[in-house]
Amino acid sequence: MARVLALLRHDATWLRREPAPLVTVLLTPCLLMLFIKPLYAGALSQLGYRHADGAQLAVPGMTGMFSFFMTGLVTESYFREHGLHTWQRLRLSPLRTWELVVGKAGLCGALVVAQCAFLFVLGWLTIGLRVRGSLFALLVIMVALGACVVSFALALCAVSPSRRQAFAVERMVTLTWTVFGGALVPTELMADWIGWVARFTPVYWAVGGFRKVVLDGAGVADVVPNAGALLAFGAVFTTLALWRFTMDTDRRHWV
Repeated sequence: MARVLALLRHDATWLRREPAPLVTVLLTPCLLMLFIKPLYAGALSQLGYRHADGAQLAVPGMTGMFSFFMTGLVTESYFREHGLHTWQRLRLSPLRTWELVVGKAGLCGALVVAQCAFLFVLGWLTIGLRVRGSLFALLVIMVALGACVVSFALALCAVSPSRRQAFAVERMVTLTWTVFGGALVPTELMADWIGWVARFTPVYWAVGGFRKVVLDGAGVADVVPNAGALLAFGAVFTTLALWRFTMDTDRRHWV
């Protein structure tokens, strides 16, 4: 465990020195929430939520979308070791494979949960978000989402030969999930076939879980299907990572 903590501290040091990626995925959704809240008031009225003012869609949507942009923290950490030619040193060290993987992914998982909590608190402070349901149910979704994001990041590391390719796939897949998963527009207001496709995206289950708690007053039992779906996606991504990941394969950073 001490070796895992050492890796976590190492990556945390890098993040403190170069905080721009983390700051971006925190500030950008904050600005978007402020601007899109008024646009969602009408959408909520169409869905039958007369008491809502738009914050109940803006915060969950932006949280679900930008959580998957956090995958870059894992891929950058992994490919940076290859770019600095320090990966083989880690492989030759006493570190076990699972310690290396957990050490590289653990920080991201914790930061996803922290990011989600930060955006919900900020939504409460700045745009008047009110959570009608259980705060613990929100935490359950956040933790399941963090596990899903981390497993997706590990799968990207496993299948991508370079950081550049991992970045491209991450952005393309995340934006596709965002559109089809209802993070920007509720799936109930889109074509019926999109609602069917949405169920095959983790963003749909994350945003849906958040909305259940915020709008419908859901408790832990109500969000178990959403958390279970996120964990199922995580299991698929983890299986892909275990299948394709080889510790001895050389990778490229940005060049």
